[in-house]
Amino acid sequence: MAAWLSLACLPTAAQVEPIELKSARSLAPSTLAQELGSAGPAPVLQPQAQAAAENAKPLELADAVRRAVGRHPSISDAIATLAQQSDGVEVARAGYYPQVRFGAGSGFNGGGSASARRRGTGVLATASVSQMLYDFGKVSGAVDQSEAQVRRQQATVLRQIDAVAQQTADAVVRAHRYQSLVAIAQEQVAAVEKVLETAKLRATSGLSTKADPIQAESRVDSARANLLHVTSQLAQSRERLVTLLGGPAPALIAPLPQRLASEPRVDQLPPDARLMPEVLVAEAERRVAAAQLDIAKAQRYPTVSLDVSASKALGGVNPATQERNGTNHAVMINLTSAVYQGGAQDAQVRAALAAEEAARMRIEAARLNLGDQVRSLREQAIGAQARLGVLAERRRSIVEARDLYREQYTLGTRSILDLLNAEQEIHQAAADQEAVLHDLWESRIGYIGATGQGRAYYGLNNTVVQGMELLP
Repeated sequence: MAAWLSLACLPTAAQVEPIELKSARSLAPSTLAQELGSAGPAPVLQPQAQAAAENAKPLELADAVRRAVGRHPSISDAIATLAQQSDGVEVARAGYYPQVRFGAGSGFNGGGSASARRRGTGVLATASVSQMLYDFGKVSGAVDQSEAQVRRQQATVLRQIDAVAQQTADAVVRAHRYQSLVAIAQEQVAAVEKVLETAKLRATSGLSTKADPIQAESRVDSARANLLHVTSQLAQSRERLVTLLGGPAPALIAPLPQRLASEPRVDQLPPDARLMPEVLVAEAERRVAAAQLDIAKAQRYPTVSLDVSASKALGGVNPATQERNGTNHAVMINLTSAVYQGGAQDAQVRAALAAEEAARMRIEAARLNLGDQVRSLREQAIGAQARLGVLAERRRSIVEARDLYREQYTLGTRSILDLLNAEQEIHQAAADQEAVLHDLWESRIGYIGATGQGRAYYGLNNTVVQGMELLP
């Protein structure tokens, strides 16, 4: 009866399960970070004078790219993975060398004579050396696969460096675009305010109606709203730069290099696609798949090895010699092979063949995407260059018309609405010209990145980036 009562007091499985799974079903980022030992980001300490000097100096395009590439964590991640893959090559090559093992164990020996069994058990110390003699390419295939993985990761590092350089260059061009638009918007506000002052003077003198200042003031409010809008966009683009640079960005973006508008030439044939990081990654993946295929084929054949072993009974009977404290030595040539694995070997061969074919298709896809991207960027650059001349002529003619309207308004032969519209047209023409110019720069930046010329253009070749030496 007491046993039944004790069993009745035990909680059922339904009662225990929620308590056991309660912690596993709750998500607390702060607790998880504490248990994992996650550390907060280390602040970058910089002397105040040096930081002030860097912020006072306008930010150059190439300097921004080098600064971002030198600290971006995604590149650090790729480089650390490369080190991991490099160690994997040494692990694969270890299959060529002898494997030495030592051990000790204790147990009951059920074999031998009755007298030997009566002598009891003891500790058996063993040592063995195994040297692979021939394995039909298993180890060499593993080495080839590891080396191909290293090549793939090297191409991945290059691809990540190019990606960060491209992102930073795009961010600099975008920030410079809005910096120019802010300057144009400020000029528009100043120009419309000047028209407002003229309208007020004319209305006070009775030379025009009071409607003129009202119309001018409305345009001033519109110009100020536009200035606030582009200023906000400039602030957003600067925040993107802060993220990429890993610290405060200078207040001004330096003028973009003029050679960016003409170099590199986009009417030339694209460079060799084999040198592009995307193609290199795909080619390395094909090498990995080919090595995996060699390994899968080699698994069908046996492995020949030389095995040397020795055992020593410590205080007991050696089961090999049936002697107390006995010693035994053995030298053997072994031939081992997996006779049947449920079709696993054939499946591995088929999977490796499919992986190799998929890698070939990725190479072709990378080349097609590169060609399409290069052609598209080339057409964008050519179109932007053609529009720049038209927009410059448009802006010049509108400025002449504005000056003429200003004189006519002063003389009373032109309405203020014509003058305000002319000021608006001047601002729009200037904004359109800057937009097309920056579109040209963006297409050039994209062309440089797509054709793999970024490392040379931004001065990254023959430098050390996060411990990695970049060569042409």
